[in-house]
Amino acid sequence: VKVTATCDFRGMTKSEPEREPLTAEMVEMDSAHSSAMANPTKPQLSNVKWTPFMTACFFFLVIMNWPGEMQFEGKPIPAAKRCLAILVSVSTLWATEAIPLYVTSLLIPVLTVGSGALLPVAGKCKQGDTDCIAAQYSPLSPSAAAKEICGQFFDPTVLLFMAGFSIGTVMEKQRLSNMIASILLRPFGNKPENVLLGIMSLGTFLSMWISNVPSSVLCVSLAQPIIHQLPNRDPYAKALLIGIAISNNIGGMTTPIASPQNVIAFNWCSVTGNPVSFMGWLCLTIPYCGILLIAAWYIIRFRYPPQLRTLQISELTREQPRMNPSQVLALAVTSCTVVAWAFWKPLDLEPIFGSMGLLGIIPIAIFFSSGLLDRNDFHNGLNWSVLVLIGGGLALGHVMERSYLLHIMSSTIQESLSGANLWTFTTAFSSFMAIIANFVSSTVAAIIILPVVANVGKSIGQANVMIIASVFMDSAAMALPVSSFPNTNSFAVLRRGPVPTIEDGEDENSKDGNKSAGNGTVLEVQDYVITGGLVTLVAQLEVSTIGFLLLRGIVGR
Repeated sequence: VKVTATCDFRGMTKSEPEREPLTAEMVEMDSAHSSAMANPTKPQLSNVKWTPFMTACFFFLVIMNWPGEMQFEGKPIPAAKRCLAILVSVSTLWATEAIPLYVTSLLIPVLTVGSGALLPVAGKCKQGDTDCIAAQYSPLSPSAAAKEICGQFFDPTVLLFMAGFSIGTVMEKQRLSNMIASILLRPFGNKPENVLLGIMSLGTFLSMWISNVPSSVLCVSLAQPIIHQLPNRDPYAKALLIGIAISNNIGGMTTPIASPQNVIAFNWCSVTGNPVSFMGWLCLTIPYCGILLIAAWYIIRFRYPPQLRTLQISELTREQPRMNPSQVLALAVTSCTVVAWAFWKPLDLEPIFGSMGLLGIIPIAIFFSSGLLDRNDFHNGLNWSVLVLIGGGLALGHVMERSYLLHIMSSTIQESLSGANLWTFTTAFSSFMAIIANFVSSTVAAIIILPVVANVGKSIGQANVMIIASVFMDSAAMALPVSSFPNTNSFAVLRRGPVPTIEDGEDENSKDGNKSAGNGTVLEVQDYVITGGLVTLVAQLEVSTIGFLLLRGIVGR
């Protein structure tokens, strides 16, 4: 009876609503939450490099309390010294990576508002109007300064690079990059020197449109089957890997969206009052990068002669299946976006969209609303650490300009190079950029040096020539394994080992790399010092000769 009553009672109860079936994403989130609860993360203060961190703090305090003020046109400018303190301390943190690069970027608004380094927009004061002049050199109120400096983190320049990341992510996710690789490698046959040229051309082409992070990883994965079929210690393995690194670095010069430093340079060209069009940039870089790519190919062939006469690459050039609707949509949206960027001025799109960055929101919206990209891609594929780093660079440049520090620095450099011609200025700054960018992130070098280059160039009426020449050498600095992500990625390949992969949050500006791969790696440090150093010298020679003539003819005023 109990059993019957119980059954009747249960049958009379109100039925529960049907449970929603568990999805893979829900299971993954639950698993991650359980793992996090079981293994709570502990603070790792040992990850902070305390010596350079305290050094940066020391520099900030010393400069802030240094007696006297910097002067511009005979007037003391307290904000300039405050900005210099921020610049030196932030540059130290960026160069040493005492804390993550993006964390340093987030500190810039705090230091700017707290120190009172941001001045109002310079206005015209009547002669003798002391109140107007005093207001012009007085810092903005904290609330006004906070709104203005934080706005730099969502500048259209950041949106432009966000669109570039979205395009790179969708091409990789929809396997369009593999299809392009198969098509481009097929014509090069089986000869080692031709395959090397093919993979280098592929790396250059892919890194024109997507970040050189996925492009370099893709090229290494394509080269891995070839490396495995080579005899032990065959120099051709080194040729392939260093060729991939160099070609992806070269590809990072070719379009305004190819690398963070290009985006920064593109923005500074606009700030100086003479913006460069997308097509104008391509007209400069295609011949310059083409010559540099061929020169690098000859250097690598000479340094690493292959032992085999033919290679088996059928695995790479097998026929690809037909494109599915998702791939067609991704390719169509990407093509339309690139065409719109390339013909921005001829199509007269500026009155409609205002900036190329705002236009870049359209492909982002299509990719994510159509399901080509999802929430995980938004979190991981857009590489927010790099976007924050770019925002920090724009914020620092904004403060340097408004505090009159750039004007003071440019006038000092001009006086030291008084009487020099444009070629001397261009060669001096581009060489300095190449030296610095070998040791620190290319993006960091651009953030620190390009504002000064822009102001010196603007003062002599040739800002674009000096800016673009300097950013070319920023990407061409490749004489160390840590000079760029493609360099580090190739250096991490072990003999007969697995292909390296991209870790979450890692970007092309990372200098950490795989330092544990020193023993048993295909490449050695001397390969970069000699081969990469030679290519850097060729790039500098080209900037000072053919590149200088191209710059004068296309973007010179």
